[in-house]
Amino acid sequence: MDSIDLKILALLQTDATLSIATIGERVGLSQTPCWKRIQRLEADGVIDRRVAVLDPVKLGLGLTVFVSIETADHSEDWLERFA
Repeated sequence: MDSIDLKILALLQTDATLSIATIGERVGLSQTPCWKRIQRLEADGVIDRRVAVLDPVKLGLGLTVFVSIETADHSEDWLERFA
């Protein structure tokens, strides 16, 4: 993986809908070599998948909070009291 691959990955992470022509232009490659690099990155598993990042506010989801709780007691009685 070289600096051009890293630039391609950075562009795809920012906007996976960019055309191959646009990506190639931004990294200094023509379409075919750019497309071949992206195909190789996908085949090698570097690019796992392309996804859409959704706006939680526009979906009415508000705030998401992750909580981690540690306890020394793993009994059913403790779990009932905690719940």
